[in-house]
Amino acid sequence: MSKDNTKIITAFINDDDKVIKEFYQKNLPVVSIYVTQNHGNQDDAKDVFQDAMIIIYEKIKTNTLDIKCALGTYVCGISRNLWRNRLRKDNKLLIKTNIIIPDIEEEKIPIEYMDKMDKIFLIQKHLLKLGEGCKEILLLFFSGYHIRDIAVKRNLTEAYTRKRKFMCQKKLTGIIEKDPIFRELKESYKSK
Repeated sequence: MSKDNTKIITAFINDDDKVIKEFYQKNLPVVSIYVTQNHGNQDDAKDVFQDAMIIIYEKIKTNTLDIKCALGTYVCGISRNLWRNRLRKDNKLLIKTNIIIPDIEEEKIPIEYMDKMDKIFLIQKHLLKLGEGCKEILLLFFSGYHIRDIAVKRNLTEAYTRKRKFMCQKKLTGIIEKDPIFRELKESYKSK
């Protein structure tokens, strides 16, 4: 288990408000972006994040927490699932950031040290920061569209689309590599 995960778990066990507050401040914004982009508001985001934290707390207290990723990634994943379940229950559709990126191959986003779930989480989080053109090209590419089809869909030349996809992918990778969560994951995977 990574040093950061151990620190946070110990904080839960010992009711260390300072460390838990830092954990909230670091991870709640990610959940807020997801929820507010999917028919929710800040209060909804806080609710699902709090529910996820309670789930984690119960798992820690019963010694049933078994994770292979950063605890922040895990809590955000639980939060996303809780929000999706609430939307399904309310019969609302997921539109904006329910980005499904099937079978991401290593060469598409060359970030080593990470498993698929962590990659998808970081890609979803940072894809939102790109401009609309980059976002659309990468979403289509990750969804399995060929460069030729993306070019036709966007009314661009194939050569320009290929170059633009490369530049967008490079930009996305750069943003991801600057993320503290990425650095935490990289360290935790190195120590395995």
